[in-house]
Amino acid sequence: MVIGIFGGDKRMLFAARAFAEEGLSVCAAGFDQMVSLCGIRFCTTEEAASRCDIAVLPVRPVTDGCLTAPFSTQKIGIPTLADALGMKPVFSGSASQLSPYVRGALYDYAAVEDFILKNAVLTAEGAIGILLSDYEGAIRDCRILVTGYGRIGKVLSGYLHALGAQVSVAARNLRDRKTARDRGLFAEDYPQIDYGAYRVIINTVPALVLDRNALNAMREDVFIIDLASLPGGVDDRAARERDLTCIHALSLPGKTAPFTAGNIIKDTIIKLLSDSKEENGGKDKTGLCDDRLLLHLG
Repeated sequence: MVIGIFGGDKRMLFAARAFAEEGLSVCAAGFDQMVSLCGIRFCTTEEAASRCDIAVLPVRPVTDGCLTAPFSTQKIGIPTLADALGMKPVFSGSASQLSPYVRGALYDYAAVEDFILKNAVLTAEGAIGILLSDYEGAIRDCRILVTGYGRIGKVLSGYLHALGAQVSVAARNLRDRKTARDRGLFAEDYPQIDYGAYRVIINTVPALVLDRNALNAMREDVFIIDLASLPGGVDDRAARERDLTCIHALSLPGKTAPFTAGNIIKDTIIKLLSDSKEENGGKDKTGLCDDRLLLHLG
C-alpha cells in the first residue's frame, strides 16, 4: 500500500510521517522546496500519482484554482492532478471542490464528525494562543463575547471560562443559550448584544454576523478574532475604516498544532478505510480489495 500525499501545509507533512510510522509506504508531491522527511520520498506530481494506491489531499485542497501547495514553487492544476490519478480513490477535505474533476471514489475526511470535533479543540487552543501572544490584556476577568455556539464555540467558551474570563455567548437558538447558561456562561441573542461592553470578540460563525452596525457599536480598542472560513463573519471593510484590530485566523490547526492535526488526518482516513471494508463484507469499496492497509490495525 502506497499513500500519496499531494500538497498542503505542515499538517500534511506530519500526516505523511504518521502514515509512514504505521508501516505504510508514503510518497509526497507538491513539496519541491523540501529535501527529505523521515525517509519519505518527495517526487513530482506525475510520479506520486503513478506510484500511489490512494491519494490524500489537504483539508483545503484548492487555492486559486490550483492544488494548495505552499511548499511548492510550481502551480499544480486540479484537472491535471485528477487526470494523473485516474480512477484511484482520493481522500480530501472540502471534497465538493474536487467532485467535478476526480473520477475515482472521493471521500471527505473533514466531514467526519470525530475529525470535526478534534479540530474544534485545536482551533480553540489556537485562538487562545493568539490572545496570549497578541492581546495586550489578561484573559482573567476580561469580558469576552463568543459569537456562535457550535462545536468550536462550545469548546472555546469553556476554555475561556476556565481561565477566568467573563464569557458571553451569542446564539440565535434558544436551546443553545440555555445550554451555555447551564455551563456558567452568559448568553444572549444578537439583537440584545451590547457590543461596546466587550474588550475581546471572537467569531466562530461562517456568516456575516459582525456587520457594519455591530462594528460601529464596538470599543475603539476592541480585539477581534475571526475563526470563520472564508469569507469570514466580520465586515473587513468596516473594521478597517474604524481601524479596529481584527485577526482573521484561518487554518489554525495547521499553524499552531500541525503535529496533532496531521495525526488526526491519518487516523480519520484509516478509520474511513476500515469502516468501508467492514460495511462491504470484507471488500474495500475504494477498490483496494486487500488487507495491506488494515494489517497494522490488529
